[in-house]
Order: sequence, then structure tokens, then C-alpha cells
Amino acid sequence: MKYIEKKIKEHQYLSDIMKQLARNCIYQKPTGRGITHLEICTDRDSVIVETNKPVIQGKCSEFNKGNRRKLKIRGVYEGVTVQDIIDYLQSDVEYKKIITTPESYFKVVEAIVVLEMEKEFYSKYFFLFDECEHTIQDVDFREYITYPIDDFFKFKNKAFVSATPIVPSDSRFEMQKFKFVNIIPDYNHVQDLNLIVTNNCLLSLNEYLKRNKRKQYFIFLNSTKAIITAINFLGVSLDDSYIFCSEESRNKLKLNKITNAESTLVKSEHFRQFNFFTSRFNSAVDILNVTDPEIVIISDLFLAQHSMVDPFSEVIQIVGRFRKPKDGAIKRYITHITNIDENLGALSEKELIEDIERLKSVHDTLTSFLQASTTSFARTIVNEMLLTTTFAKFVNANGKTKPFMIDNAKFRNKVKHYYQKKELLLQAYQNTKMFNTNLLTEEYKLTDEIRLQIKESKNALKTSMELLLPILSQLEAEGIDKLEVQDQLNQIKQEHPTTYGAFKTIGFERAKELHFSYSLIQREIGRVKTLNEGNNFKFLSDIKTRFTVFQKYTLKQIKTKLKSLMKENNLTRLTPGIELLEKYFEVSAREYIGSENGKPIYGYTILGVKI
Repeated sequence: MKYIEKKIKEHQYLSDIMKQLARNCIYQKPTGRGITHLEICTDRDSVIVETNKPVIQGKCSEFNKGNRRKLKIRGVYEGVTVQDIIDYLQSDVEYKKIITTPESYFKVVEAIVVLEMEKEFYSKYFFLFDECEHTIQDVDFREYITYPIDDFFKFKNKAFVSATPIVPSDSRFEMQKFKFVNIIPDYNHVQDLNLIVTNNCLLSLNEYLKRNKRKQYFIFLNSTKAIITAINFLGVSLDDSYIFCSEESRNKLKLNKITNAESTLVKSEHFRQFNFFTSRFNSAVDILNVTDPEIVIISDLFLAQHSMVDPFSEVIQIVGRFRKPKDGAIKRYITHITNIDENLGALSEKELIEDIERLKSVHDTLTSFLQASTTSFARTIVNEMLLTTTFAKFVNANGKTKPFMIDNAKFRNKVKHYYQKKELLLQAYQNTKMFNTNLLTEEYKLTDEIRLQIKESKNALKTSMELLLPILSQLEAEGIDKLEVQDQLNQIKQEHPTTYGAFKTIGFERAKELHFSYSLIQREIGRVKTLNEGNNFKFLSDIKTRFTVFQKYTLKQIKTKLKSLMKENNLTRLTPGIELLEKYFEVSAREYIGSENGKPIYGYTILGVKI
């Protein structure tokens, strides 16, 4: 592929260095330089694919300015019909500009077919595929993101575009003589980044926030579950936070009475102190009028492995969401907090390709069997085997290999490789040549790996006691007056209150003697609590005033007095009766103490005080 270099100055946009995008190019350019804007303003018909709906909504808002009757551009996504597209194509807008998600592109094609304008569409329209790396990064969970690709190659005029493109292995790029155009910043564009490698992401986030007091934080974490966990641990209120996520995730959160989630971006003046974003917003939107953003990226491999981010693409895109004012400056404060997992199982690229080839060989053999099968029963069995092979995801309905799925496997494996050692991740950041990376290492006794082991255990209570009680014992030995110790104790108390309560009541050694058995520990806790209630200081003081030495009491009188004392002191585990009284007083055996209406009365005499 031919390589071309162009330079762009700090305050320039692409429209300042080119009139229009050239055909059959893969463009790499700095973020926020207006490449989509350039194509929308170019005097030609265009179809633009954007991988995220918020971008389309933003462009429609910008260019249509609320005019729904005479659209300058037609956004196409879920809810927009084929007829809506037909109406737009038949309107008197001079240059048609259609911006669509990959999944809704089929509706554009249907409209073109209905109007019988296929020849014009493929010969005159310019096809721009923006944020093109997503065709590789997302294809394993967004099956239809590559739906427009076959059509893409039918266009005479087309381009792949991104700030962080990944060149696909699809041979059609070479066959159609694509050129790689790299638009290089002609200024110092390197930014400072703190890389915090930790064994407990929540505790490191908490420490980071303590050290960096700011009015607003922009936290990128690709898991709504992990975001909720962080919000609860930090004690952040719903009024002080936003969660920006997909519409589907937003609806799920609302069902759980979490009302601070949004599927579209708010205006900059409406951001709250803590603003959380899932990966949908990594490259989806422009965040304007925030000139000193505190950007925190979190990758918790044990809680959500898909929260890993690629320094060469996803991190650059996240940072690029915060746009520099046209004639102003911006200072981004960037921190990536992550844990490391040596057991991710990344392969060398050679090993990965060899594995894929072996899987393909098995698939090809089964395909041969299918073609040679002479009975419907045999064909059914072999076909079921084909569909369940690991290689099935790399093959389309026609039996052809999907190059973008192969590229996806390579990409996922490469990113896994970075996160197996902190040195590898640091090296990746340095190789981007985009960041001055400062590596910090933090370690805690309570680790994310231990938390995962407890979560995945079949007997979580027993496992939590086996793993956490020794940690609690160590933390207590270090000194509970230390802030870092208090934070770890608080995390255990919040996530595992039963285990924490067991430690505070009976201690590690006693729990160990009981073989960390939940039932035995609960019984022991009950015994200790009962004992502790009986030694309550106020109760001990009060009981001496209610019973008098050498005074005689019936059993009913004893129980009534003890019940009254227990109620006054809020003691619920004690049992009122002679056994309880004998803990505090010397008491006679049951004896005759008088008579009433000729009937004998039996009771007890207080002989002395034990306390």
C-alpha cells in the first residue's frame, strides 16, 4: 500500500489543507480536525457511516438546526424508516448527505433500490467510513458492523478514516490500490499520562481522587456494573454523578432505580462532579467547552476483562473526545488505572495464526464430509458439527473466511499481551509516541484477584472467610489508624459484611479453629454476643440496684425484673431466668419463702454479689 504524508499545524483543520477527500484512501489524522465536517461541506453526494448513533444525532443537530421539514443531512439509525430516506432523496436538497450506522445501512440500500438509482449511487456518491478501526475492534460483538463493507468496495469513490485506523487484511484494499494517507501534527502533540498499575482498582481510584481534588472527573470504564460498584464504594450520590451508556443499559439501570444514567451526552455546563462513560462514548462524541478535563480511564481485568483499552487506538480516542477550542488552549490531565493479569493467555502473532490455520483445517475437513454426505441424517449431523466449531465465527454464510474477524482475533490477542505485565503496557504507551508516560505502582493486601476468587467460588462465604480473615488480621496488625488500612477495611466491610463481622466478633484464630465453617462460626458469634451482652456495663450497674442481698424473690419476680432490665439496655440475646441471675449473684436453691391464702410460695434468696 502506497504511503503518503501530509502535515497539519496546531490550529488548522483538514479543510485548511485540502479541498476534499481523495478516493480510495485510508486516512489517519489527529482527533478533532473536522474530517466528517469536510465531507458534509464538500459539493457532492455522500453516504457516511458512523459507528455510533450519538455522532449522527450531533451532526444532524448541527447542520439541520432543528428544521425537520427541509433536512440538509439525513440521519439513519434505529427508528428511521426506508420511506424517510426515500423522502429525503426525492427532496430538493442539492447535495444529498446520508449519515448512517452500519446496522441501518441496509435501509439506505433498500431506498436506493426502490428509486432505481443504484448506478448513480455507486458511481457518484462518495462513501466515507468514519472511525473505521471499529470494523475490526467491535466485529466480535457487533456482527453487523461490517455489513456495509461489501458495498463499500462497489463505490468508485470511497475512503476509510480515523485518528487511529487499523489497516485491514482484506485483500480488496490492495486490489483496488488504496493509499495510506497519514496527516501528521506539525507541532508538539505529546501529552502527559499517569499509568497506575495496581492490584486493587477501586482503592487506587479512591487514593487518586484524594490526591487530585477537582470540581469534575471524567471516568471511562466499560462496565455499568463496575461503575455502580465504584459509585457505591466511593459514596457518590446520584445527584453528583452521571452514567453515560447505551439506551439498553440505561433502561436496565432504571429498572434498578438508578436514575442518573443517560444514553446521550448533556451540555458541558450540565456535567456533574463524577461523569462515567462506557466504551460507547470512547469515540462517539465531541465534548466541548471543557478546557482542563481530569480524564480517568479504568481497566479492571478481574471484574470486567472487556474494560481493557488499547493505547494505540482507544486511549487516543478517549483523550480526543475533549476538543480544543478553535482559538484557545486545552490542558488534559490523563490517568489510566489498571490491574495486570499474567494468566490472560496471549499468544505470539505467529502462534495465533497457526492456531487459526489448524481450526480452519478442521472446518475444511468437516465441510468436505458435508459435501460427500449422501443422507439427510449425515448432513444434519455434520452441519451441526460445523456450526459448533471454533472456526465457525470466522466464516460467513457462503463459507468464505471473514478477514475482519481474523483481524479482530489478532487485535484482541495483541491487547491481552500488553496487560500481562506492567512493562509491556508501559512499552505500548511509549511506542504510540503520543504520551509522556509516568508509571506508578500500587499494591494492597486486598486484591482484585482475591475478590474475583470469592465471587466465583461455589461456597462464597467459606471462601471469603478463608481468604479475607487472614488479610483482616494483617491489616489490624499494621494499625487501623492508617488511612490506607482504613480504606481496605471499609472495602471488606462493604463487600463482605458477614466476614467482617465474624472477624470483629471472634477473630481470625478462632475462625481458623472452626475450619472457616459458616454454621460453626455463626454459632460461635451467637455465643460471644450473648456473653458480651451479659457483660454490658450499664446492665451490670443496673442489676445491682434491682436485687437486694438476703431478699427473697419468686421466679416470676426474677424474670419480670430481668426482662425490664434487658429492655432498658436493648439486650436481645439474653434469656431471663435463674441461670442468668446466677451469673451475677450467689443464689440459694429453690426453697419455701412464705405462703399466700394458705398456699406455699417457693422462690430464691440472694445470698451475695458476684460482680
